[in-house]
Amino acid sequence: MGERVLIVSQDHEGHRLMYVRLLAGAALDRGDEVVLALTPAGFSSEEFRLHLDGIADRCRQMTLGGPPLAVTDLHRRAVRHGCTQVLVPDGDRFAVRLGLRGWPAGPPVVALVTQDPRWNTDRRLPLRARLWLKDLLLLRAGRLRRVRLLYLSDHSEAGRRARPAVAPDPVFFDVAELEPRALRREFGLPEDRFVFLVAGKVSARKNLPLVLRCVLRLADQPVALFVCGQVDPVVRAEVEPLLSRARAAGLPVVLHDRVQTDHGLNRAVQASDCVVVAYSSDQINSMMAKGVRAGRRVVVAGSDRLIGWARNLGVNLCGPLTEESLTGLLEKATGAPSPLPRTDLDSGAFVEAFRP
Repeated sequence: MGERVLIVSQDHEGHRLMYVRLLAGAALDRGDEVVLALTPAGFSSEEFRLHLDGIADRCRQMTLGGPPLAVTDLHRRAVRHGCTQVLVPDGDRFAVRLGLRGWPAGPPVVALVTQDPRWNTDRRLPLRARLWLKDLLLLRAGRLRRVRLLYLSDHSEAGRRARPAVAPDPVFFDVAELEPRALRREFGLPEDRFVFLVAGKVSARKNLPLVLRCVLRLADQPVALFVCGQVDPVVRAEVEPLLSRARAAGLPVVLHDRVQTDHGLNRAVQASDCVVVAYSSDQINSMMAKGVRAGRRVVVAGSDRLIGWARNLGVNLCGPLTEESLTGLLEKATGAPSPLPRTDLDSGAFVEAFRP
């Protein structure tokens, strides 16, 4: 008889429900029963429809209350439903609470820490103090019986050595056989220009205005910008004047401003020439890995930590997050040869890390 696995996520944005999909799909394929525990907003979200279509109707569903996710409440629910494993792939805050509260006797729990506090390079003292406390509580949680913490890592050996238990950021790429020119026609992209891509949930940390200013400086060259993903309204308002400048300069900018499935993001990567990662964050980056997996040029501008992960993946077009630096990197990308696809990057190791 198979296991009964409780998979929990209090957040539905970004990658959270893709992690849920991968874990639920693998459990169902093994013959396990799956109980999905999401908030009402999660169950009614566009992300739920896009990421869990075809999976959710094969699972039991449990509605969570609002945050915070209480350790005792989750434990009680897991026991009541006869669950033999509890997986929390959106586990940073929950893992901290485990460090504070412990985990009672019952089914074992695996929580994924997606933002290792040691990654953060911000030197402000109040933030450093909070990160030190988080790290202390995570270390305590990791020593509890029936608790296993995983730390999201990159796909390099350097990333794997960071913690004893890691889950490499999953790379799900299912469009390698699709013809890029045909995809460009579907997306409304010019076929005769070098296309830069900014993709995923476009929040302020993805610095779209900076990227657009840099591409505008290359407007005398045959280039274009493709933005594929839901754009934060504040960011959208900030780029409107730049979009007007782009139209005046004859620079094609194509916006698909809506929530995208992982498959949709893959198609965007396949249709583009260069993935642009100009992020104000110290986090593992899935778009960077997708670009490498697809054999696309990848430009990375950001912190030393972000650049380190890029170099671990073989990305050489890296530099500081400044307009001068990023413009130079984008220009270099237009003349750089296309790298070979990295077919060794996949989601198998991520799923396997959650196995008992």
